[in-house]
Parts: sequence; C-alpha cells; structure tokens
Amino acid sequence: MSQQPVFARVIACMLTVLSVSILAAASPTGSSPAQTGPTSGQKPRPPDRYWLAPDYVADRDAYEAKRDTDYQEGRVLDIAGVGPGMTIGEVGAGNGYFALKLARRVGPSGKVYANDIVENFLAETRDRAQQQGLSNIETVLGTETDPRLPAGRLEMVFLVRVLHDLARPADVLRQIAASLKPGARVVVVETEVSVRDERSPVLQTRQEFLDVVARTPFVVDRIDKSLPNPRSVVLILSLK
Repeated sequence: MSQQPVFARVIACMLTVLSVSILAAASPTGSSPAQTGPTSGQKPRPPDRYWLAPDYVADRDAYEAKRDTDYQEGRVLDIAGVGPGMTIGEVGAGNGYFALKLARRVGPSGKVYANDIVENFLAETRDRAQQQGLSNIETVLGTETDPRLPAGRLEMVFLVRVLHDLARPADVLRQIAASLKPGARVVVVETEVSVRDERSPVLQTRQEFLDVVARTPFVVDRIDKSLPNPRSVVLILSLK
C-alpha cells in the first residue's frame, strides 16, 4: 500500500470519482462513459469496479469515518423519525454512504431507493450492500433533472449535502414530489455559510436553499440545527 498520507490519498481518490460525476452531468443523458450503449454488436462494458481495490477501500473508509466524526449525519435519522419498515428514497446517493445507514435503520421489512446519475456509484452501492448483508436497497439511475423514483410510494426522501450541487434543484424537487405518499416528508441536509463567497458557483446560504424551495410544491416545516457541526442545517419539507 502507498505510504502517501491517508488524507492525500483520500483527496486523490475523491477527485477521480468527481471527474466521473462531472462527465456524467455533462452528458445529455446523464450517463457516464461506462454506461454508453454498445455499438456494432459489442457487449456492454461492465463497471470498472475500482471500488474493490484495497487502497480505494482504505481511503473510502477513512474518509467516511472522518465524515461520521465531523458531521455525525447519522443523527439525521432520529431528527427525521426514520423507523423500521419505512420506504425511503435518497437522491444523489453517491457510493452509498448514507443509503447504507438508511437501509440498516428501516430493516428487512423496509426499502431504500438509492438514486444517482452515475452508474458506477450505484454499482458500488450494490456491492457494498451485498457485502453488508443488506437486501433492501434498490438503485435507481436518474437524470440531471429527474431522479426517477417510484411514483407515490415513498414516505420520506433524503438529499444529504446534494441540493447545493444540483444544476436545476427546483426541477429535481418537483420530480421528487411525484414520488411521495400523502403526508410524506423531504429531508434536506446541507452545509451553510452566513456570507456567500461570490466566486462559488453553488448554493451556499440558507436563504439560497429557501429560495429554491419557494419555487417548488414544498414548504419548510422545520429547520433543525442540532447536528454538532455548526454549519450543518436540516430542512424538513412537506407538500403545500
């Protein structure tokens, strides 16, 4: 294994994954190069399965352990009231960090639909779920504007540090609305700043998040600031 410091290896790993995500977002279909359909009778290219490499696993585990320590986002499950048997969606699930927490909480009688626009991320999530003995996660490949979650079936949908990066966040929230059961909630977990950095292309302040919500069928039911990181904020949304 490389003797490079863990933090440096984690950053290098995350930059590699981010480059795949950027390519996927730039594609008209929201697909990554590994998803491109076969031509001239060729078989579909399987995922690279880079996530099985020992160095990648070590870096990912170190990154997620640090994220658990610094942000303690697993406590959002209690804030939102996630319990056994629930059917829940996550938009922008990435490689499964939060979806796996959801799957363990809802248990075998529950269901988690984990969405992303990068098939490699979803393949990694499936592998991780299998390794952990979790059979209640179903992955869903969406587009930049439509998570393609099942219509009218979800009791709760999570976006964990995802809303700020979406190119068209209001459109995504409108599509999420169609996936909800009556009385369902959407839980947005974000990192906020009090003063915007004008050089940043992404949403940063609470007011910017609220402005997005105002353009959708949702209202903010509750704002929770109980996570230990002072910049973390949880928005609980319901349909108007």
